[in-house]
Amino acid sequence: MKETDLWHYPRTDLAKRYVEAMNIGLSSTLALFAPRRMGKTEFLRKDLRPAAEAAGYRVIYVSLWEAQDDPAHALINAIANAANDRNILSKATSKIRRGPKITLTGGHLGMQAGISIGGEESVDESPKATIQLGQLMRQLAEGKPSVLLLVDEVQMLADEKQFGPLVAALRSALDAHRDRIKAIFTGSSQDGLRLMFQKEKAPLYQFSQQLPFPALERAFVEHLLTTYTHITKWKLDADKAWQAFEELDRVPLYFRSLMERLVLSASTDIPQALMQIHAEREDSAGYQAKWNALSPLDRAVLIQAADNGKIYGKEQREYISAYLGIPGGAMPIPTVQQAVKRLTTQGLVTRTGDRGAYAIEDPAFSAWMRANHTQP
Repeated sequence: MKETDLWHYPRTDLAKRYVEAMNIGLSSTLALFAPRRMGKTEFLRKDLRPAAEAAGYRVIYVSLWEAQDDPAHALINAIANAANDRNILSKATSKIRRGPKITLTGGHLGMQAGISIGGEESVDESPKATIQLGQLMRQLAEGKPSVLLLVDEVQMLADEKQFGPLVAALRSALDAHRDRIKAIFTGSSQDGLRLMFQKEKAPLYQFSQQLPFPALERAFVEHLLTTYTHITKWKLDADKAWQAFEELDRVPLYFRSLMERLVLSASTDIPQALMQIHAEREDSAGYQAKWNALSPLDRAVLIQAADNGKIYGKEQREYISAYLGIPGGAMPIPTVQQAVKRLTTQGLVTRTGDRGAYAIEDPAFSAWMRANHTQP
C-alpha cells in the first residue's frame, strides 16, 4: 500500500512546468536556488520525481548534502547504480576489463574516486573516473527512456580545485547528450552557485538557467490547516496561522513543526506554539553561540547585511566604526573586505544581485539578529 504524507503540500503544477520545459526543449538543464529548509528536497522527491516519471523519464536523484564528506563519490555512485539497474554497467566497462582496476571508494576526486571494473592493480584513478562518468552517461543516453538527473545541493561541488575535473566531465556529458539526458540542480548557497555557474572559466559557467525556487504562499498554510482539521476535527484561525508562517520567515519546515505540535498537544493556541518553535529553533541552531564566537567587526558587518544588504557605503562603514567605538569616521574599505571574506568563507553571508550587496545565508539567523542585535 502506497504511503501518503498528509502534511505534504503538493506542488504538482510547478513540477509539471519544469518537466514541460524539458520536454519542449526550452531548456535541458535548470538550477534552482532557495535557502535551506525551504522545501527543495521534498519538492524534488515528492513532486518533481513523480511528475517526471509520469512523463516517461527515468529519474536519478542524488543528494550531495547527505554525502558532504565525499560528494564526488555520491554523484558517480548514483549514476553507476542507475546504469547497473538498466544492465548497462557491464557494457560501459567491457572495453576496459583488461586494464587496471578502478575502485569506487571513499575520498575525493583526485585521490580515490572511480568504479571497480576489473584488473588486479590499483592506479591513480582521477582521470579514469571522469572518463568512466562519460561512458556511463553515454550508455544511459543510448537507452530508453530519457533520463532526468536531479542533483540536490550541487554547491557541495563548488571547490573547483577539488572537483573541477568531475564537474567538467559532467558538463561535457550533459552537453553531448542534451536530447536524452536532462538535469536539474538545486542549491542553498548563493555564493556556491555563483562560483559554479557565474564565475568565468568555472566548468558550469553560464551552463544552466538559474531560477529562484518559488516561496510557498497562503495555499500552503491552508493545506496544513485542512490537514489539522482532518486529524483533530477542530479549526484554527487562518489569519493567525498565516501571521505565524510569516513570523517563521515562511520556512515550511518550521511551520509544519508548529502544526504538528498543535496536534500532539491537542491545542489551538497558535501564539503559544509559535513561541515554543522560536525557542527550539534558536537553541538547535545555536544562534547565540554562533554570535558569541564572532569578532565585534564581523558582528557589525553582519548587522549591516541583515539590515539593508549594503556594507561598503560610507554610512554603513561609519556605523561599523561607531559599533566598535572607534572615532574618526568610516571604517576603511579593506578592513571591511577582510571581514566579508571571513563571513563568506564561513557561509554566513553571500552576495546578492546588486553590486557590493550581501545577505545573510540563513534567513532564520537573519531574523534572529534583527530581533536581538540591531544596535551597538
